[in-house]
Amino acid sequence: MKSNSIKKLLTATLAAAMLVGSTLSVCASSGGNGGGTVETGTSESSSAATAEEVASPFEAVQFVSAGGSVSVAGTAARNTIAGAIVVHSLQGAAVTTPLAEVKASLGLTGSQTPYIIVFDTDAKKSNLAMNCVNTAAESLGGTVVTSINVTLGAKENGKFVTLANGSTGMVVGLPKNADTSKTYSVVCVQPGGVVTILNDQDSSPATVTFAVKAGLGTYGIVAK
Repeated sequence: MKSNSIKKLLTATLAAAMLVGSTLSVCASSGGNGGGTVETGTSESSSAATAEEVASPFEAVQFVSAGGSVSVAGTAARNTIAGAIVVHSLQGAAVTTPLAEVKASLGLTGSQTPYIIVFDTDAKKSNLAMNCVNTAAESLGGTVVTSINVTLGAKENGKFVTLANGSTGMVVGLPKNADTSKTYSVVCVQPGGVVTILNDQDSSPATVTFAVKAGLGTYGIVAK
């Protein structure tokens, strides 16, 4: 994609992310450390994105290529799909699932190729989604150290394709000030009111590996 097209896509994605919580009201917890999901209620949200709020996070976008190297917690990681990353709270992020497996999981065909967008978020950008993240973290007896919004989709003929099914594995480097003696998990909040608790799938104390679902989601990194 050309840089102008990417910026328009990122702007639209952030605007949508600011409304992720618009269908969420009461967020229950799975009450465990597994991969359970929780259905929540619905309510309207008054959240609105100003032009400045939408544009400012994308002044320094890191474009990553399929098969390229990305620094995650100071170690080079092979990123398997293309994307755009604007993350300052974490020490890098990379998709780790082999490209062929990602394509199969997402159900891509022909010239379609997977594409991921990752950027920092907080209560100001996604207020109700973050309420759900914090509620789930409290039920686990943990604390949210940072949160990101992730959109997993595809490109076809230079255009972004929104997807609803499939997933890929992603590794992120914990914040520099994170306590690496603690156990980490991830709270995922998706539009429609589904909260999922994801366990860390790697053994490194400096990183967290978890499954990213197709579409848009807010992911809170939780320390316990």
